[in-house]
Amino acid sequence: MKSRFILFAAALPLALLGASPSTTYAKHRAATQHAQSAHVMLDPDTLKWGDAPPALEKGAQMVVLSGNPGKAGWYVIRLKTPAGFKVAPHWHPTDEQVTVMQGDFSLKMGAGDSEHAHTFAPGGYALLPAHMQHAASTQGGAI
Repeated sequence: MKSRFILFAAALPLALLGASPSTTYAKHRAATQHAQSAHVMLDPDTLKWGDAPPALEKGAQMVVLSGNPGKAGWYVIRLKTPAGFKVAPHWHPTDEQVTVMQGDFSLKMGAGDSEHAHTFAPGGYALLPAHMQHAASTQGGAI
């Protein structure tokens, strides 16, 4: 099966995903020993993937590319999801940016009568404003 990924850039503490920020960050930080530096350059074959936070379905993997998800401020993570993966409806206290790198990725934004759904192909991008209700899924897996 092909690997699939989603790139997220947000100022969302991982504690909101049900994970301990300090342990989750340490677990996924291995790929970016220099994460505190303003300059980060990584090749895909150097990334060290680990299990995603427990609030997400099993099977997803994550790596921190820059920043510190356990602290305030911007950070970038990459999320690899298997076929059939879903993220339950939720919201974030800050904006979230999503770039689809591989696979298919669907977002359902809003709630009730104001729902809007869209499926993104590789290269697709979404900006989800703070407090916007949304859910996500993939049929074939995504990066």
